Amino acid sequence: MKLKYIIYLLLPACFTGMGCKKWLDVQPKSDIRQQELFTSESGFKDALIGTYQLLATRPAYGQHLTMGFVDAMAQRYATSSSSHRFYTTARYDYQNTTVKSYIKDIWGTLYKAIGNLDNVLMQIDNNKQLFLNNNYNIIKGEALALRALLHFDLVRLFGAAPVVDGNRKAIPYVTTFGIEAYPLLPVNQVIDSCLADLQSAAELLSVDKTLRNDYPDDPYLAYTRNHMNYWAVKGLQARIHLYKGDKTAAATAAWEVIASAPENFPFVTSAAAAATNNRDRPYVTELLFSLYAFKLNEYVDEYFKTNATNGTPQLYTTATNLNNLYETASGGSSDLRYVNLFVTFSSGSSTSKYYQDAITSEPLRGHIPIIRLSEMYYIAAECAATPAEGMAFINIIRSNRGLAQRATNVNAATLEAEILKEYKKEMYAEGQLFYYFKRKNTARVDGSTINMTDATWILPLPDDEIEFAIRP
Repeated sequence: MKLKYIIYLLLPACFTGMGCKKWLDVQPKSDIRQQELFTSESGFKDALIGTYQLLATRPAYGQHLTMGFVDAMAQRYATSSSSHRFYTTARYDYQNTTVKSYIKDIWGTLYKAIGNLDNVLMQIDNNKQLFLNNNYNIIKGEALALRALLHFDLVRLFGAAPVVDGNRKAIPYVTTFGIEAYPLLPVNQVIDSCLADLQSAAELLSVDKTLRNDYPDDPYLAYTRNHMNYWAVKGLQARIHLYKGDKTAAATAAWEVIASAPENFPFVTSAAAAATNNRDRPYVTELLFSLYAFKLNEYVDEYFKTNATNGTPQLYTTATNLNNLYETASGGSSDLRYVNLFVTFSSGSSTSKYYQDAITSEPLRGHIPIIRLSEMYYIAAECAATPAEGMAFINIIRSNRGLAQRATNVNAATLEAEILKEYKKEMYAEGQLFYYFKRKNTARVDGSTINMTDATWILPLPDDEIEFAIRP
């Protein structure tokens, strides 16, 4: 496989003396030559900021990997019209021209970001003397953690699930910066490389586990929920271990996050979730890691709002589907997520999770959730020793979402059903549900009539990657 990397970097106002409200609240302005970039600590910071911003754009987590393409594959939206932008996506027609363009954009953007990270990692050890305080550990740790995150999402899309065939070749794990061929590696080898990077990242980032908003002495160290911080690394470890099938390791990582939750990840209050002004829609205090998207309003307008009279946004679900999702006929009408995170239009309801209306509080702006606390409870529930213990974890989330407790004397099948319900409710428009079904190798994705096979679970490599002679 041949990849040509281009560094896209920013000149953020907060590092040029102009000041800024948020360390990522800046639009791309220019490219910087490599030889100039890595001559100062601020250059390394700029390189990572540029990568974070790239990942928050439409072809990556700004749309395709969260609220758009991947959630369309998970049957989150009403796509029955053949003219719908995700009609062919929801039917797993990967040879369709539009779908192929989505796939190419995802592949190219993530590997471009990986190239940026590899460049940072190849330069940083030889320039360790440039860094003050703990910044060498933080910059290197974040770069390693991001590299693991991106490769893992690529292997989840372009590789077989480990439960099906972890030895099948899938994608390259790219650790050098340049233009060269990289071999396709087996799924399990990619996953092991992700975990190795995360182990190193955890050791480096353990020097500063604090989650903060402001940090006047160094703007880079502010808004750390928008960084791949130590807790995000632990959350990603839990996610990857579960995907691999190692429940013991998954539970250990998830438990570490859960144990820190009272201090670091307090549950959103009902008042904050329902506020008229500065409503906490993404439940910010519960986020282990989110990307800050300065174009989030643009993405919301495109997908979840409409100016048409009696119109409906592009991405909506029917009233029947929404009521079934939140079980409104059996007590679910009090669910904070149902009550506060959907807007009703003429033909159905669309999520308002990403709305920026009446948001003036800087810490609440621009979040695209990537890893959240509730997932750690779902992982702990799935890895619990007994169904009763597992249901106790689910009940913690239910009680904090305004729902009644479920009985804990359940069997394994009931627990699994409750975990799935929670993934559907909690991570709507966040791009995680498709991976849940893939990890389980289910016969179908809920809401679809298509029988799932390798041809539907696994995205084909982009045509130009095949053309440029991927090594077997």
